[in-house]
Amino acid sequence: MADDGWPAGDPRRFFDGPLDPAHLRESSPNIFRRATWLALGVVLGGGLIALGVWAVTDGPWWSVLVGAVALVVGAGLLAGGLLSGNASKPFRGGQLVPGLVVEQADADVQVLVLGDTSRDPAAPPAFAYRLVGFRAREATRFVPGQWIPCVMHGFAGPPRSRRWWSFDAAPVSWATGDPGVVERAAAQIPKAEWDQLLAGVERVADIRRRWTRLLRVSYEDLPVSLRRPPTRLGVPVEWQPDGRARFVGSVSDVVSA
Repeated sequence: MADDGWPAGDPRRFFDGPLDPAHLRESSPNIFRRATWLALGVVLGGGLIALGVWAVTDGPWWSVLVGAVALVVGAGLLAGGLLSGNASKPFRGGQLVPGLVVEQADADVQVLVLGDTSRDPAAPPAFAYRLVGFRAREATRFVPGQWIPCVMHGFAGPPRSRRWWSFDAAPVSWATGDPGVVERAAAQIPKAEWDQLLAGVERVADIRRRWTRLLRVSYEDLPVSLRRPPTRLGVPVEWQPDGRARFVGSVSDVVSA
C-alpha cells in the first residue's frame, strides 16, 4: 500500500524507473511550487505566529481572540510549508495512470487524467476524470492530443471516506528524459483505461466548470474489464454477487504468471 493512497491494480504498474535529478529540476514546475509554499510558510506563517504571541500576551480580550486565530493560521502555514513534498516525491512509488493533453496555451497546459479513487481493496474501482493544470517549463513540450503516462499522487479525502475526493497527477516525462522509460510506463497501463480516458474528452468542458476539476465515471459507463478487474492490489480476486471482491491468490501468483 502506498503512503497516501490505496493502489488499484497490479503493483507492477507503479513507476519504478530511474529518476534524473537534473532533468527533474529543469522540467517540473513542482520545484517552484515547493519553494513558494516553503516561503509562504516560513515568512507569512512565522509572522502570524509572532503577531499572535504579541496579541495574546499584551492586549484586551478581542486582541487575545485575534492573536489565537493568528497563532492557529500561522502554525498551519508554517507546517504546510515545511511538510510540502519535493518534486521527486510523486515518482517514488506512485501509481501509473493515463493522461491526455487537452489544452495548451503558451505555457499553460491542461491534462485530462483517469484515476481510480477507491480506497477499499474489496470494492470495485471508482474511476474519475481529473483535469490537471500546470505551467510547462521551457525544457518540456506538450501539445494537444498528446498521450502521456502520469503518476497519481496528492490524494485528498476524509479518513472514513471509501473514496478519495481528489488527487493530483504528474507526467512521467518530468522525471526522466529517456523516451524508453516513458514508453515502458505507458505500456504498463491497460488499453481499456486509455480508451476510457479518450471517452472522457467530450466531458472536458463540464469538468472545467467544476471547482474540483474532477468528474466521477458512472459504473454503467465502464467496460466489464474495468468494472471487475481480475486483480485488486495485485492479488487475483473473484467477484461475488454482492459486488465485493474475494481474494483468491497472492501477488506471487500474478508475478509468476
